[in-house]
Parts: sequence; structure tokens; C-alpha cells
Amino acid sequence: MLPAPIFRILPEGILLITGIIITLVEPVLPKNASRKPLGWLAVVGSLLTIAASQMQMRLPAGMSYFGTVQSDDFSAFFHILIAGIVLVTLLVTLDTVPPDTESLGEYFALVCFGAVGMLLMTSAVELLLVFIGLEISSISTYIMAGFRRKSAKGPEAAIKYFLLGSFATAFFLYGIALIFGATGTTHIPEIATKLTSSPTPILATIGVTMVLIGLGFKVSAAPFQVWTRGIPSKRSL
Repeated sequence: MLPAPIFRILPEGILLITGIIITLVEPVLPKNASRKPLGWLAVVGSLLTIAASQMQMRLPAGMSYFGTVQSDDFSAFFHILIAGIVLVTLLVTLDTVPPDTESLGEYFALVCFGAVGMLLMTSAVELLLVFIGLEISSISTYIMAGFRRKSAKGPEAAIKYFLLGSFATAFFLYGIALIFGATGTTHIPEIATKLTSSPTPILATIGVTMVLIGLGFKVSAAPFQVWTRGIPSKRSL
């Protein structure tokens, strides 16, 4: 018997529901109340995500949702890895950040939402779904970059990251458009088979290059890591 399609995206669904619950509960709590219980809720969501990902390893590899999502050992491994990193991040935050920190509950929700985008990217076999997952993760990190609103560096970092991230998104989207024009599909396995037989190989090569450039900017991979360097102070000059 084939597993229900929901099991193919169960880890993403758990973290998404966790983030939504935190978002809804945080404004209801008294202003002076500690937000650390919301962090522990996020920790529980991360543990459940790891358990769901381990369950996916026992499922037969397959696709669902019209062939846009694939669950196999590869995606399950990265689900566990990402959820484990989120778990460690949350535990470190709970141990080091004061409980009266402003909008701490929003931070826990943003961590969950950002992880949802990363999980989607690892199981997506459609370039458009990869783009959606990338943007879900990016929007969360844009906000977290400017989370320290009382510091001038926070909003500045968020604006710079947003502008450069939008620039990278344009590269990524235009690359997808060129790949679709060269192969007639955005399905990654079909693209792999059609790239060598494309009537316009130069167009396909440019499209793949632009997608890689967009991803390189997003993750600050060399040689696109230069923009992540801070402006040196006068003392260091």
C-alpha cells in the first residue's frame, strides 16, 4: 500500500504548524510574560520533525503532489540535518537570550518558517518549488537580519540583505525562464535528460549559470561572498 501524500511533506507540515501556533500565541501573552515556553514549543516541533524525517526513511522513495515533491533517503537525510541544526539553534537561544527580549516569540516562529523553506528545497523536484522554498527561507532571514531594531546595524543589515537578495532572486527567476525556454520543462529530472539534446544548448547553459549565480548569492558562496563582508572601521584601516 502506497503511503498517503501527506507523509511526503510531513516534516515541513509539522514545522509550519509549529510556527503558526507560535505566531498566534505570542501576541496573546502578557507583555511582561516570558516567551521561553514558545521556544520550548519550537524545540518540540523540531524533535517531531526529526522523528517524521526518520519515518520517511522507512517509506519507499516516490513523488507526490503532481510530481513536484520527492521523498527518499537523500531528502530525509537533509531534513534530519536541517531540523537538527534548528534544534541546536533554539536550545542555544533559550540558554543565552534573556527571557524579556523584545519579540522573542517572533524569532522562534521565524526560525521555524525559515527551516520550512529549506526542507522544501531538499525535497523539491520542480524549479518553481525550489524557488518558493528559497524565498520562504529568505524572507524569514531578511527579517531576522534586522531583528535588533534598537541597533542601527540591524535595519541596515536587513535592507542590504533584502536588496542583494532581490537581485539574486532576479537572476534565479530569469535562469528558470531560460531553462524552460531551452528544455520546455521546469521538472529537474526532465531538465537533466533534455539539456544534452536541447536545440538551444547555449540558452540552456546560460539559464543553468544564472540559476547557480542566484543560489551562490543567496548562500554567499565564492566568488559571491564579498558582499557579506562588513565595512571596515576607521580603526582597522
